[in-house]
Amino acid sequence: MAWAELEHSKKAVRRAGDCLIRGPGATDIFEYFEAYDVLSNWRSSHAYPIQSMLGYFRKKAFEVDGNSIIVQRLKRTPSILAKLLREADMKLDRMEDIAGCRIVVANQANVYEVRKRITQGSTRNSLHRERDYIKHPKPSGYRGIHLIYRYNGKKKEYAGHSVELQIRSKVQHSWATAVEVVGTFTGQSLKASQGHEAWLSFFKLASIAFEDIENKKVKKNASSTDRAELIKYIDQIGVLPRLKAFAVSTKHLGNDKKGDYFLLVLEIDKSNIQLRRFSAEKIDQATEQYANLEKEFKDNANKDVVLVSAESVRGLKMAYPNYFADTTEFAKNIERLIEANKIFNSVK
Repeated sequence: MAWAELEHSKKAVRRAGDCLIRGPGATDIFEYFEAYDVLSNWRSSHAYPIQSMLGYFRKKAFEVDGNSIIVQRLKRTPSILAKLLREADMKLDRMEDIAGCRIVVANQANVYEVRKRITQGSTRNSLHRERDYIKHPKPSGYRGIHLIYRYNGKKKEYAGHSVELQIRSKVQHSWATAVEVVGTFTGQSLKASQGHEAWLSFFKLASIAFEDIENKKVKKNASSTDRAELIKYIDQIGVLPRLKAFAVSTKHLGNDKKGDYFLLVLEIDKSNIQLRRFSAEKIDQATEQYANLEKEFKDNANKDVVLVSAESVRGLKMAYPNYFADTTEFAKNIERLIEANKIFNSVK
């Protein structure tokens, strides 16, 4: 198999990233499209490094948990550009998560054991950086272990290419999956702590409560202030029926043409969804109807309107191939918290 090699200098990669975030209106159109080609080649050149590390990661994960789920991905172009725009100091040639592996194991103890075996094992590739987002969660509430490895194998043309490894428990992964799903269907960058305050607060509090689930402290801590606040947001947002509505929609989306758009009317109280499909040529009609329906339902708490692209849903499949848009485990954990709160209130 012929693996893609980097055809440009790191300086050229950086210039391409800078050009793309300026946008087509701020630069020569030919330079802009050339920058896209440079980005594409830069991303493709990570395919061999990630594949070369995958076997080692898989072996160490299965030593700890025979039911480990291990997947890999190359970062989608929209995600790359969004990160460049979001993080002022970020440069394309220094982005360390272009290539990513994810390991999902049964519990938090296994997360740390897999991390130990990988970092203490024998590999030619070098561990560049480690971030423990379990002990120090991200502002969004995200938890997991991230390791950045740099390729140091026989193929010198890939020397220094970074691969990010994420290690999560099933509970942590259920949370992260739900954030991706809700973010996609509501058009918010929730995992980057950008979006509606109610959703951001809900996921932050859910992360704290899910840590209690990991440590089997759900009933013991049912009376906590954070838990009461979480229950408030669950009711206020209508979390469970919304998740069910999103689940219904994913059965209809994701296999259509790349340019297709879908206007979704979520019937929150019925966990149902109405779909209106638009081709790329009719995006103006889609956005006009979107605005009209938002006005129509602005005072109706049981109706929600969302405009998504087939490409964005397909991106979910690529990022979460083993758990595509499946918030079942997340919903079960939320239901456990609700039940624990009911039990506490009934015996007060």
